[in-house]
Amino acid sequence: MKPSNDRNQRQRGAVMIWMALFLLGILGFVALGIDTAKIAATRTQLQNAADAGALAGASAVNTATGAVIQDTAVVRAQATAFENKAFVDQPKPVVVAAADVTFPAANEVKVTVRREAGFGGEIVTHIAQVLGITSLSLHADATARVEPAGSVFCGLAPLFMSPPPGTDFIPGCANTYVMKYGGGAGSDGNYGGLTMPSCDNGPCAGMSPTGASTYRCLLENGYCCEISIGQVLDTEPGNMSGPTRSGLTARFNNDTDRREGICYSDYTGNGARVIYVPITSDPGAGRTPVTVLGFGAFFLKNVPGSGSESTLIGEFLYKTVPGSGGGSTSSTAFTLRLIE
Repeated sequence: MKPSNDRNQRQRGAVMIWMALFLLGILGFVALGIDTAKIAATRTQLQNAADAGALAGASAVNTATGAVIQDTAVVRAQATAFENKAFVDQPKPVVVAAADVTFPAANEVKVTVRREAGFGGEIVTHIAQVLGITSLSLHADATARVEPAGSVFCGLAPLFMSPPPGTDFIPGCANTYVMKYGGGAGSDGNYGGLTMPSCDNGPCAGMSPTGASTYRCLLENGYCCEISIGQVLDTEPGNMSGPTRSGLTARFNNDTDRREGICYSDYTGNGARVIYVPITSDPGAGRTPVTVLGFGAFFLKNVPGSGSESTLIGEFLYKTVPGSGGGSTSSTAFTLRLIE
């Protein structure tokens, strides 16, 4: 017997219903896939903005105290986060409210970035709108900490400083220090120069560890391999007045404020006159090993002359430098680290 036409029509109707439900399910999965990808991308964008903002905020170290300057930190965090973009409907700059830059500790900065109503807008969905989901909220947090440098990755000058007896280096224009002595004023053949290990990074890559050319190049450009607390280095004996003057003249010429004798508080340059040096144990006679105890930042006050006039004067600062934490001395440069 042949099935009736009514039965065939009922079967076709059932198939159409099931097909419609199947297509609706497929549409839901497509919506989920497209908008989930957008949410994941936005989450990454927001986290990048939060990380960058927190690190920028933590860089606002008071050069006289070593504490984070909160007002400056807020401005830096906001400006840096704004340079990043995250989705709303399209990628848009991330705006951080001042209230979303907080300070869990004196040396920590926490930044919260949002894609929420009232904070730049929620994330606009696309396919998911057919399911009634028109927008979503997201936020990301990051906290950066300022801590004494245990290692410095790049920027050290080939000079060493030993802590003053019984004390630490003191910031401020009234507390200047001799960083390199002139002819006749050194101690047992040492005038402040330091030999750095061979390094294949930076402008002075591949140069001999010792010698006037390497010393001059490192004074101008800095050393770009890692040096850590506890590492043993050799001093670079001799006055080296010619390479000292040449290297530091180039450093001054790279700065936008070349005025000699000024205090750091009056300085308006681009930072080329701020150098970072290892703080070490006292040297012996001639080329002798010294142990790295920490790291210090100094503002260069003058270009050394020649011979007995080859003296370099610096003002101690609390500053940040690329590196990793772990230092413990108070006379130190700082590094920045994301802690969450």
